[in-house]
Amino acid sequence: MNVAASENFRRNLRIAMQSRGMTQKQVADAAGTQDPYVNRVLQGNTQPLMDQAERLAKAVGYPLAALLGNPEEFSEAVLTSLTK
Repeated sequence: MNVAASENFRRNLRIAMQSRGMTQKQVADAAGTQDPYVNRVLQGNTQPLMDQAERLAKAVGYPLAALLGNPEEFSEAVLTSLTK
């Protein structure tokens, strides 16, 4: 994963977590990883491998492709879906 995609993923993962009301621990449990790892991803201290990113995306209920996209567009799509 390149740096731009990793940054988009990090931002969108945070947006997805907030929209679902999920904690780092809940995401880690659902993804089969540990809470400190999710924290490192969210802080930008590590770039997840594609399989790890796929598991995190699935844990928050979005396809990986959505989390790799533009954060502004993702945020708008999430907000729109929440108001319907």
